[in-house]
Amino acid sequence: MYDHVVRAQRPSALEWLVVNALIPTVLMTFVLHAVRITRVAPLSHVDCYTGFLFPPDGFKPGGPVPDVFPVLIHMPEPAYPKSLRRAGIQDRVILRAVVNTDGSVDSSSILVVQATQREFVVAARDALSHARFRPARFARRTIAAWITLGIDFHLEVP
Repeated sequence: MYDHVVRAQRPSALEWLVVNALIPTVLMTFVLHAVRITRVAPLSHVDCYTGFLFPPDGFKPGGPVPDVFPVLIHMPEPAYPKSLRRAGIQDRVILRAVVNTDGSVDSSSILVVQATQREFVVAARDALSHARFRPARFARRTIAAWITLGIDFHLEVP
């Protein structure tokens, strides 16, 4: 009757190896290869996450990961919708898009990941379509890469 309790308190060498070595190694490998994220915040109203937090459709885990991800150089200030400013509504719009090899954003690839107000989405898409990036690089060549970008619309407190 007590044999199972004693055995459960002393795991075998194989059980110890699986729990303490194999499982953490597999989890860490997955995190390093599938959830590679770099945080860049060059502007006060923009949080830019590049990498594969929201992988593009058709993403294959064994595919090439850029050596250098796109870096935001300039993005015009998004126009705060007047009706939402008067109402005191604030929001964060999260967009995903492809940065081309010349550093421009492919406006047809802009996808909305999260938003609550349509007017904020229109302003954020317009600002992102005019943004300039330093393009991603892989093996010393510029490549197109996906970015995920968060744009905050907040009212300034006097």
